[in-house]
Amino acid sequence: MDNMPAQHHEHTEPEPTAGYPPKFLLEPTEGRTLLLKGLYSIVLYLGIGYLLLRRWDLLLVIFGVVLLHEAGHFIAMKYYSYADVSVLFLPFIGAFVKGSKKEISQRQSTVILLAGPLPGIFLGVIIHFVSKDHPSLYIDGVPLQLIAQLLIWANLLNLLPIYPLDGGQLLNRVFLNEEGTLSNIFLFMSAAATIFIAFTSRFYVLLIFPAMLIYRFFAGFSSGRLEKEIEQSGIDVNKTYHELSDKDYWDIRAVVIPCTPALQHIAVGPPYQYHEKEDKIAAEIENTLQRNLLLDIPISGKVLTVIIWASTLALPWFFNIEFLLLKYLVR
Repeated sequence: MDNMPAQHHEHTEPEPTAGYPPKFLLEPTEGRTLLLKGLYSIVLYLGIGYLLLRRWDLLLVIFGVVLLHEAGHFIAMKYYSYADVSVLFLPFIGAFVKGSKKEISQRQSTVILLAGPLPGIFLGVIIHFVSKDHPSLYIDGVPLQLIAQLLIWANLLNLLPIYPLDGGQLLNRVFLNEEGTLSNIFLFMSAAATIFIAFTSRFYVLLIFPAMLIYRFFAGFSSGRLEKEIEQSGIDVNKTYHELSDKDYWDIRAVVIPCTPALQHIAVGPPYQYHEKEDKIAAEIENTLQRNLLLDIPISGKVLTVIIWASTLALPWFFNIEFLLLKYLVR
């Protein structure tokens, strides 16, 4: 659930700049398109899940647990006015919510990241005590205690400080500011931990996460070069795509194309004219615009975050809730 910042589409287009063609118009993603992608991912998730489990009752319970988790993230992101918020389900792995925003607040990120696991954990604790008093309760063939176990332990797993889990994102964004040596070390440690877990559990699908982290790290070298080139050119990138003038667009384009291997064969101009891949060029230009991480959590807020985080992780031991998932799932 790594939510990368991007710009809103709320501003009006600037006036055309003399001597430059109009910049390429990037259309915002339609809500219907996002909804359809989410529905397709649900169908795929449930279809592959059934082939694996061969039990609709258990599959729907697991789906409900994941849906509740992602709904927490979704609602929080909508509350904080993220654009293009959508949910995608991934077979064997779970799901994630993505959205876009020009300025990312550490305070808002804390709420968004905790809004996923906390409701499920608290609901799981409540169901755990209800099932202890009524051990024979089932929901369509699934023991109530199994539902409690899934809610508690699946969400607690997400709070572990391993990227890209919610706990790992929280640590990286709020305490490491998503940059610098410590952040890079943390990301490599997360990749190593995930590789270890994937091979020891033989759940090799998890290897997609360290692969993405390693790609992200090395891609950072190219983006660093691009940022340096743009900085030297004196172009102001501290704005949204819709705030770019036509001149800004073509000036940034002239820097982006030589620094992007897949686009280096394209002429930068003058004369200035669109290429058949202009949509991809425009997307690269949009990605170069400055994203701001607002460091708006004071030390007291970080201490409170750690207390909430640690207290939540300690709930099973505080209430003496045993790990019984294997008892129910391995028969």
